[in-house]
Amino acid sequence: MATKTADVVVIGGGVNGASIAMHLAKLGAGRVVLVEKGGLATGATGRSGAMVREHYLHPTLVRMAMEASEIFHNFDDAVGGDARFQQTGRLLMFPESERGAVEANVAMNRELGVNIQTITPDEIGELIPQASLDDISIGVYEPDSGYADPVATTYAFAAQAEALGARILTHTEVTGIRVFAGRVAAVETREGDIETHVAVNVAGAWSNLLGGPIGEVMPITPTRVQMTHLRRPPALESLTMNVIDYTTGAYFRVDAGHGTLVGGEAYDDLSEAVNPNGYGLNADHSTIDRYWRRANLRFPDFANAISRGGYGALYDMTPDGNPILDRSAVVDGLYWAVGFSGHGFKLSPVVGRMVAEFVTQGDTIDHPIREFRASRYAEGRPLVAQHPYQGRRHQ
Repeated sequence: MATKTADVVVIGGGVNGASIAMHLAKLGAGRVVLVEKGGLATGATGRSGAMVREHYLHPTLVRMAMEASEIFHNFDDAVGGDARFQQTGRLLMFPESERGAVEANVAMNRELGVNIQTITPDEIGELIPQASLDDISIGVYEPDSGYADPVATTYAFAAQAEALGARILTHTEVTGIRVFAGRVAAVETREGDIETHVAVNVAGAWSNLLGGPIGEVMPITPTRVQMTHLRRPPALESLTMNVIDYTTGAYFRVDAGHGTLVGGEAYDDLSEAVNPNGYGLNADHSTIDRYWRRANLRFPDFANAISRGGYGALYDMTPDGNPILDRSAVVDGLYWAVGFSGHGFKLSPVVGRMVAEFVTQGDTIDHPIREFRASRYAEGRPLVAQHPYQGRRHQ
């Protein structure tokens, strides 16, 4: 490995690590090196559902998501390259018990400028006529939403980072962070050490494996989530909208061709704590069956779908389901960008800029990074919604 020194080392080559590296290079942070133990996007990013939305339940997250969505819609101009964004629209369906929260959250989103509206069951039926809606009382429609390609997005960020002078080292496993006199001294890898005084830990579910030995652990739980892939039958081939069902706990995202990815949003679907170095990469048969049955409840024609298996992925869950973007309280020069809890992809264009500004300038120019400080849990000030939807860890 020729690279022996750096001004900033970014640890983790997922979408947020690549975005942070690009923005650091853009802000003139000096010699920026991104280090990834595998290939780019081969961790949680490559298994992301990669949905893009603006609807959030906290004003700070709404504003961040609005900016990120604008970038995804204009990716080549804003970043360079092709994130392969597809605008499909996004529909959320709720029972009557959620009406108050739904109306309050939509009003807040609309006040901030999100193109979103509540709709009736009849209007839902016009958008997705294949659905059974007997237990649905209210919907939320976000027409500008969609999804992108998480691998293409990561590679686009990385390519721009390299064009700006950053170095990308893949298949280079970080084994530790060397500290001297309370400050980062080097990032240790299996290929040799990189001397630096600044490191950004963006290692996701693996981040505490690096923080623990130097005396700092974040409140992150590596959590296995699963998705199943169904080939839609002819009666459902026109079902191309992203659908979030807050009654059955299922979500639906169109995949290549006539496939649909079906995942779970219920609390139990996000509760399987695992060792990030030894979790199941394939979906369990029982989970495939459970998600398929949920799909049948909402769209009866899924009974005629063809299962093409499924896969497991990792979330780095925090207690409030929101990221930690902060400097270390223990080691000078160490920064954390972790705990994205399943919605890191959609925020990545903005998170990259925020973290780069924080590292180079000491603060962000607009979105308040202090709201994502690690100490918020000990302070009793988690980042939570005023009007949360019930039974969900992932809002």
